[in-house]
Amino acid sequence: MRRIKLIVAYDGTNYCGWQVQPNGITVQEVLNQALSDLFTKKTACIGASRTDAGVHASLMVAHFDYEGEPLDVDKVAEKLNRLLPQDISVYKVCRVKPDAHARFDATARTYKYYITTVKFPFNRQYRYRIHNPLDFQKMNEAALTLFHYSDFTSFSKLHTDVKTNICKIMHAEWTQEDEYT
Repeated sequence: MRRIKLIVAYDGTNYCGWQVQPNGITVQEVLNQALSDLFTKKTACIGASRTDAGVHASLMVAHFDYEGEPLDVDKVAEKLNRLLPQDISVYKVCRVKPDAHARFDATARTYKYYITTVKFPFNRQYRYRIHNPLDFQKMNEAALTLFHYSDFTSFSKLHTDVKTNICKIMHAEWTQEDEYT
């Protein structure tokens, strides 16, 4: 048995999040189907985390287990990308230790949220548009309160295989950037 790591990016507009669920198509479900088609047997991947419906990811780590002839990992990425729709891309495939786990070995996660005050057709699906100015000083004061907490159980799904809901926030900041990028 070989464990294979995938680095995936996706535009989540057309999906009900990452994780397979009964109420709609998900990124994990589409990726599992592509893996199963490629290897001609049911193959499922595990992601480092979940995302909500409509959320995008530029670097999602996932893994799957493979039995068979040794893989040319460069060709696996190329073949998967031919099978996947335009809004999901595998941009790296590599072998990892048999006990490596995308979810439980993750040491950090980064979340970015984009808000715009400008109507601009080329970023509309990646930013939430508001019509009032923002007070960045007050927003950053509020963000500082996150550093007073480490137990995020109230934000977590209960009764799962998660070992702890203790997290260390490393960075929380609101910044203003050029609206046209």
